[in-house]
Amino acid sequence: MKFTSSIISVAFVAVGLVSAASIPADIETSAHIDGEVETRGWRPPVCVKRSQATPWFRAYNAQSTDHFYTTNPGELGNAVRNLGYKPEGIAAYIFPRWQPSTTPLFRMYNSDNQDHFYTADLGERAHAIANLDYRDEGVAGYVYSWAICGSVPLYRLYSGKGTDHFYTTSASERDSARRSGYQVEGIVGFVFLSRF
Repeated sequence: MKFTSSIISVAFVAVGLVSAASIPADIETSAHIDGEVETRGWRPPVCVKRSQATPWFRAYNAQSTDHFYTTNPGELGNAVRNLGYKPEGIAAYIFPRWQPSTTPLFRMYNSDNQDHFYTADLGERAHAIANLDYRDEGVAGYVYSWAICGSVPLYRLYSGKGTDHFYTTSASERDSARRSGYQVEGIVGFVFLSRF
């Protein structure tokens, strides 16, 4: 009888820990023996009006094998007119300024291999700047860290042959790029397909 109740207690603790794992890492949690999870500092996500999101334009330079993304139409125009990029439309909609529940999407550039690189991970950003010769170009915009408010994944791929980072919301485009030699590196953040 004692053995059975110990197993049940362990099972409840395990259920509590699994439930706690689904809570974002920056939230303080504690599992109780009865399986409940207590959270401190957790607040439900805030959904900002999509109309506050702005286009994140995509362009490609075949000569340097570089995908370039920006929310600035003037910067896109300059890249097309003067730097050999071809516009490829709107990759996604992101927020130009911080909004509740969003995180910065950092932009970097390596002039040696002519590659634009975007990440929402501070450690990855620091590593790219310190060890891989990327230059910090600031914040490209703001994205959600998880799928909330109708957002979709922004996939990141990398071609070692072309030294190119590529970002897309399309699973079929992701799979096509993978077949042509890109490696899928995961999800950078969550964005909108449209403003409305």
